[in-house]
Amino acid sequence: MPLALHNRSVGGVAVVTCTGRIVEGGELTTLQQHVIDLAAESPNVVLHLGGVEFVDSSGIGLLVRLLTRMRNTGGSLAICAASPKIREVLNITRLHGILTPHESEAEAMADVFRHRTSALGSTAGSTVLCVDRSPDVLAYVRELLHSAGYSVVSAGNMADALTLLIATQPKTIVISHDLRSARDTRAAHAFNQRADAMPVIELPPDFGSDDAGNAGAQLLADVQRLAGSVVKPA
Repeated sequence: MPLALHNRSVGGVAVVTCTGRIVEGGELTTLQQHVIDLAAESPNVVLHLGGVEFVDSSGIGLLVRLLTRMRNTGGSLAICAASPKIREVLNITRLHGILTPHESEAEAMADVFRHRTSALGSTAGSTVLCVDRSPDVLAYVRELLHSAGYSVVSAGNMADALTLLIATQPKTIVISHDLRSARDTRAAHAFNQRADAMPVIELPPDFGSDDAGNAGAQLLADVQRLAGSVVKPA
């Protein structure tokens, strides 16, 4: 089966779902160029290998080279959901310590965020997870909080929100009123069940149509109350 690649952005991380074979030839060229193109916009990449049936020696070599390339440019690359056969190959070749095969997407994301936090060092503020269906609301809230010194990740659906909740362990959650009350899917139920034990700020239903200055000032005050103020470096 030819290699098929599908990517989506989760909290600023490019998640690439791979299906098929990663073998010498056109498949390697396709994967390499795809990751390089993504890295121009997102320095952090997760390769989901759940649909990959076979990886040859050249394929393993490419994964190692891509990992090295990403790290050398200040980014990261992680893999997850690899088949038992691929995991066995990594163990036999002792590459599992370099190219760690994470069990789940959430674990791989956690590794990426640990790497990112380590790279940022003391300049990284408290993490805030923002969840809303509207990309415009997410963009506004993300930039508002980022400019105040917070580390912000965002999701437009409950499945990605659950992954980020597990991976980043945010100090505060900002979420739309309708999604906070959602329990109609497994992801929504699991997310809100975990959120019940955390500081949560519910955006009012009219947040998107309210005066931007007033809505932003109130939200920032609420976040500072729950997550604490951030002292930005001089």
